[in-house]
Amino acid sequence: MRRLTWLRPQQAQRIVGYSVLLLIVATNASLLLLVPFSMRRFWIVAALYATGTLATLFLLLHPRNQWLVANRSQVESSDSRRCVGLTFDDGPSEEMTPRLLDILREKGVKATFFLVGREAERHPDLVRRLRDEGHVIGNHTFSHPPLFCFLTPSRLRMEIERTQEVLARLTGRRPRLFRSPVGLRHPFLAQTLEEVGVEYISWQLRTFDTYPQGREALRARVLGRINPGDIVLMHDRPARGTSAMLSALPEVIDLLRDRGYQFTTP
Repeated sequence: MRRLTWLRPQQAQRIVGYSVLLLIVATNASLLLLVPFSMRRFWIVAALYATGTLATLFLLLHPRNQWLVANRSQVESSDSRRCVGLTFDDGPSEEMTPRLLDILREKGVKATFFLVGREAERHPDLVRRLRDEGHVIGNHTFSHPPLFCFLTPSRLRMEIERTQEVLARLTGRRPRLFRSPVGLRHPFLAQTLEEVGVEYISWQLRTFDTYPQGREALRARVLGRINPGDIVLMHDRPARGTSAMLSALPEVIDLLRDRGYQFTTP
């Protein structure tokens, strides 16, 4: 994107999107070079296929790459005001979100919640509680599709716009922030987000709280890797490590404050 600054933003986004599609097609088309088969052809094709596949995976899966969509992974911070941002994905959850909100209210911390539209419709009272307690509400697609990067353009837009509509109806305002499932990218995500009017937010520190781990392991990961300005990724849906996160979070907040950190939102 930075290399296409002479173009209008939407033109640059389309070029990058179609370039990624062309890369995928060319990577798979390289298999045709195996005919007729020879070991020399095999190694050439293997090199081409591996290079194309790795490039595609980086573009679609790396949470902070800027090629397919510009994104922020940090909050404003300085030497005089050391800040971090806590973010929670995949909610709201009837089981986990109230417990998490109780902790944040007790500690006086405001966080950012990227909500799944379908879950928001199921738990409207929790969405309103998030709003009333001063947390930022972001868009996390409507159904949290696991193959987000392979959605058709129309399905991609529906996932984002439908969630905008649900959250606007429940809170009175349209979200200004978006995060895709697992941080996945899509060739036409940047264009869609610009048209909808939301900004992509990624993260710097992933806690892996969806995987089984003990309270101490999660605590050590956050405290050992946190840096000023980091956006931290956690979850408020039932998962194998969410209970450990809820158990560790109060102490993590206290210890970060002891180090001079303040909590803010993107």
